[in-house]
Amino acid sequence: MASFLIDYAKQNMEKLINEGLKEFRYICCFTCIAKELEEEKVWLEAERTAVGQRVKVAKRRGEDVEANALFWEEEADKLIQEDTKTKQKYFIGLFPNCIWRYRRGKELANKKDQIKKLMEIGKELAIGLPAPLPDVERYSSRHYISFKSRECKFKELLDALEDDNNYIIGLQGMGGTGKTTLAKEVGKKLKQSTQFTSIIDTTVSFSPDIKKIQDDIAGPLGLKFDDCSESDRPKKLWKRLTNGEKILLILDDVWGDIDFEEIGIPYIDNHKGCRVLVTTRNVLVCNKLGCSKTIKLELLSEDEAWEMFKWYAGLTEISTKSLLDKGHKIANECKRLPIAIAVIASSLRGEQRQDEWNAALKSLQKHMSMHGVDDELAKIYKCLKFSYDNMKNEKAKSLFLLCSVFREDEDILIHRLVRLAIGGGILGEDYGSYEDARSQVVIAKNKLFDSCLLLEVDHWTLKMHDLVRDAAQWIANKEIQTINLYDKNQKAMLELEKNFKFLLWEGKVKDVLSCKLDSSKLEILIVIMYKDSDCHDEKIEVPNSFFENISGLRVFHLFSDFYGAPLSLPQSIQSLKNIRSLLFNRLDLGGISILGNLQSLETLDLDMCEINEFPEGMAKLRNLRLLNLRSCEIRRNNPFKVIEGCSSLEELYFIDSFNDCCREITFPMLQRFIVDDNQRFVDDSLSKCVSLLHQENEHLLSEKKLKDCIQAAEVLILRTIWWGWINIIPEIVPMDHGMNDLVELRLSCISQLKRLIDTKHDNS
Repeated sequence: MASFLIDYAKQNMEKLINEGLKEFRYICCFTCIAKELEEEKVWLEAERTAVGQRVKVAKRRGEDVEANALFWEEEADKLIQEDTKTKQKYFIGLFPNCIWRYRRGKELANKKDQIKKLMEIGKELAIGLPAPLPDVERYSSRHYISFKSRECKFKELLDALEDDNNYIIGLQGMGGTGKTTLAKEVGKKLKQSTQFTSIIDTTVSFSPDIKKIQDDIAGPLGLKFDDCSESDRPKKLWKRLTNGEKILLILDDVWGDIDFEEIGIPYIDNHKGCRVLVTTRNVLVCNKLGCSKTIKLELLSEDEAWEMFKWYAGLTEISTKSLLDKGHKIANECKRLPIAIAVIASSLRGEQRQDEWNAALKSLQKHMSMHGVDDELAKIYKCLKFSYDNMKNEKAKSLFLLCSVFREDEDILIHRLVRLAIGGGILGEDYGSYEDARSQVVIAKNKLFDSCLLLEVDHWTLKMHDLVRDAAQWIANKEIQTINLYDKNQKAMLELEKNFKFLLWEGKVKDVLSCKLDSSKLEILIVIMYKDSDCHDEKIEVPNSFFENISGLRVFHLFSDFYGAPLSLPQSIQSLKNIRSLLFNRLDLGGISILGNLQSLETLDLDMCEINEFPEGMAKLRNLRLLNLRSCEIRRNNPFKVIEGCSSLEELYFIDSFNDCCREITFPMLQRFIVDDNQRFVDDSLSKCVSLLHQENEHLLSEKKLKDCIQAAEVLILRTIWWGWINIIPEIVPMDHGMNDLVELRLSCISQLKRLIDTKHDNS
């Protein structure tokens, strides 16, 4: 018993002594503690910089930054700003102030411990959260003019939406009156007032695409369908829309009765905070949907039409009286319709010559025979045709007609439009490099924006107003056909018409592929396949007859509306001796060696496809300039071995397509390349990017290829590359060459690297 008490007393005594020494250290080792804290702060500053970089990257990717990451940054900043060099109360006379030193020393020691904890947390810190897509807030208000007639409709619509007794509200008016613009402006106003937490818009169109509508609504809500079955999608969306959150859905351009239940939109008896605004041309749509209130948007008044015309045409009070008089008459010919005014006035903007304005007026006053077009549409078509005829850029005119081949109200990806335009010969045969051609298409696209014939959706996409699309197809005089095989009348019409140059061909798999095309003039063919209800993933055989009578085809774009459709290409595809661009999307193509016989091919796009291998025959395609392998599953070989032999290749997009055979990246020096193992890039303005962050990709870059990439790249992101160098400049890049195009450099887990630039032995 005595021994136990002695041991117990001894342990407690040691503990007391250690605690006492620790407390005493705050006084006698104050300077050391302050110095240790300064050293820890240096490491914390480095970690703070690293976290800050990760936050910037997350924001650039469009992700939300987690709250704990922002809190970590705030705490780190406080500790970094801690002043350890203060002399306040350090001495009293000639003697140290022991009480102050004790308190301050203990405080600094605690902060040192806090830094260590922050450092540990920082290394494991999660930064980005997938951000919901933006809703109506993304729209610009630059084309919205607050006229008196629109102000009263704006207020009427706003009041109706603020009234909780109204579930479905209708906004009705003829095409081109500005229903969509007004609905978006009211939506933005409601979002600013926090009346609704989310205000989401989707375009329904004449032939509603249920999946697209569901995806448009789900995106801003952060809802993912993942592997959700088709029958479960509406249930999942309904559950999200009825969780009590106040959500406004804007269903734009509704033509007929739509089934809310099929989409997943709640009905009036169970909406729980969800509300619906419908825009339509037909008041019967509002009646069928049971709108609580229907607001009609009329044409502009004559004074408003004139004000709008002046604004778009750039007329001012200092413009000549003759020009103003002529402009007034032209504005009257636009029949007070906003879309017609915007297009006509924009085409005359900056034009001061009287003869141009005279020609515009005569063209609009001239009677034009429009068989099959009703009087109201005839007025609009006449205005749009004048704007088209008056355009001096022939490439812009051709691009305008090409845009009308896409589906109604479709968001058109600009890079896809570029590939179709180049392949379709819109720029002629001698267009220089692919980069030069892209610039020409972008210039033409901007001309159409300026003329209000195309609408900018965002940096990557554009769209065409459905009225403008109809007019473009009318202007093309049957050279453009858009056929939906759900419509038997359209199918019959196609069999009679053989002079079309551009064709959009959509329908169920068997209907699309069983029809025999017959047009020696056909140059661009876009085929969209929808899944047959009785199709159970069996292989889709394209019959030989499909390509037999369209040998002049320049562009073939085959798009599957469902992923991984197994498809076999026929031998007759070799008859396409004039083919320039092949674009496949969401297809399992199996073997594609047959494509190696298409010697005229310039663009091969295998976006989200599956292939057995990238065949060696592709290296024999002497005209191949662009190769896109984005999310392309290549089952067997190393595609880079083949790509290296493509002597004319100018652009390569190899994104999220690596397989176990990719041992080394080898490709010629290109004008554009994006090599990325995980789809990080969304900015198509960047043209030379390499991002390899997966651990298994550590040996992909040889020393020579790494040097080439580092000197040329705009973005370089590498992890665990075993290169053996201790600096980048001058060991990899010579001091006088620099890395002049670099936008972003991110290196991680590269233990040998000591510094980025070593100037120790350089006098420059």
